[in-house]
Amino acid sequence: MTVLVVGVPEGAELELLRSRIQRNPHFRVISHAHTPGVALAHARVLLPDITVLTLSGGLREDPAALGVFQGVRALDPPSGVVLRTRAEAAPGDLDGVTADGAVHLVRACDEEGLMRALRTIGLRRATCDPDEMP
Repeated sequence: MTVLVVGVPEGAELELLRSRIQRNPHFRVISHAHTPGVALAHARVLLPDITVLTLSGGLREDPAALGVFQGVRALDPPSGVVLRTRAEAAPGDLDGVTADGAVHLVRACDEEGLMRALRTIGLRRATCDPDEMP
């Protein structure tokens, strides 16, 4: 599964996140972007299976993050999304967003939760048969 990492600046945090994801041989970080425009450009060209989007606050409070989220979900096929929040408690505006199973919410410090979300999205994508979709 290919992974696009969004919202983490160059540096130690990005390298740690990349190594955590790629510790599982089924996932490969194909690109990363810190700005929304670059993230969407990479997503349109690379069509990642999963986008890991790090939020600084609420999704609807940040128009740039919301634009990236909507953009990667609008791809064909849509990218699965792991929303990483730095907040201690999940922002209240994410309740309806995670309902369809292709979008997961994890805290930035929860490595096990991140890997569980990646595996869940990966298994879901691997078992989808596009020929049987309406």
